[in-house]
Amino acid sequence: MTPPYHRGHHLLGLLFSLLLFSDPMATASPTAALPTSASSLFVLGDSTANCRHNSRYTALLWFNFSLPSCSNPLLPDFIAKKMGLLPPPPFHTLAVSSNFTASVWNFGTPQGTILSSTNSFSSPTLSWQVRQVEEAIQLLQLQYGPRIAPQVASSALYLLSFGTDDYMRIFRRQSEVSSSPKYRRHKLGPLLVTHMVRAIKDLYYADARRIVVIGLGPIGCAPHVMLHRSRNSGLDRRNCVVDVNDLIEGYNAILETRLQNLRNELPNAQILFCDVYKGILEIISNPKIYGFENVQDPCCRVGPLTGVPCKAKDMACVEPHRHVWWDSYSTTEVVNSLLADWSWSNSSLTSICGPAPLQDLA
Repeated sequence: MTPPYHRGHHLLGLLFSLLLFSDPMATASPTAALPTSASSLFVLGDSTANCRHNSRYTALLWFNFSLPSCSNPLLPDFIAKKMGLLPPPPFHTLAVSSNFTASVWNFGTPQGTILSSTNSFSSPTLSWQVRQVEEAIQLLQLQYGPRIAPQVASSALYLLSFGTDDYMRIFRRQSEVSSSPKYRRHKLGPLLVTHMVRAIKDLYYADARRIVVIGLGPIGCAPHVMLHRSRNSGLDRRNCVVDVNDLIEGYNAILETRLQNLRNELPNAQILFCDVYKGILEIISNPKIYGFENVQDPCCRVGPLTGVPCKAKDMACVEPHRHVWWDSYSTTEVVNSLLADWSWSNSSLTSICGPAPLQDLA
């Protein structure tokens, strides 16, 4: 049986293409000069990349998880702003939006994961989102022609932010991932990285050349993990769960090494790794320097902590800018803004993207 979001995807593709070809910009000359800087942003990811539904059906399918908050801009929103673009809207809304633009596309979805699930009602995975991007690039080929379309695709910036929800599935203990020997915690990292590398190669063969991969943050410091940690869980000097952060550090290290290998393997590809783990730990370790007072408690105490979505700012604390965590494992707007600044340039002592700042790619 085909999952509902797969059936809806074919209809979405038709609506999207019809709207694209009816857009006034679609009539532009295919020989028009292209900018040397990135003029488009393609976002793929999980709840760290998009907190809004990216399917007409997905909202009906999340019966095992609480929805993340949409009250705060996420890291991709701030990066889009630095590029001079609007915040990336969910991909499916472009089919019905009167403000359609082909310069910012967000294929991410809450609870999106790198690994597939045996549950046919799970959210779209990494490979599914890559297929969406490939189809969008095919539309560019129809719009611009076979000579110009590869240049349009290669001039876009592709941002991937995955892995958080894969690990959170383990920590929630609500998925087959936590019970299968194949996915034992320490084996999960290399497996996830293998899938990420495969996805990056698929994007490359679809003419993507500017790729930014966002690493995982210190999930061991997140309120959800702290609340549900076992009595035997050791804490570090920051009061974060040691064994959880060890897993995340291991994943990030393997991912960064594999990305370095990809730079040598894929000619003309520019691939950055942005270490948000380093950035968030810097804030947690030195909160007063950055104006924070609370590095442990969530500003919004509903959400996944209680099973009630944290959607409205009137549910939150009085001073959210003083908190590192917005809800159970999402960082606040101020944190996301700082991470964007540290990703964008090397002007501050805390630069988190390598081997170059994101600004060099964009």
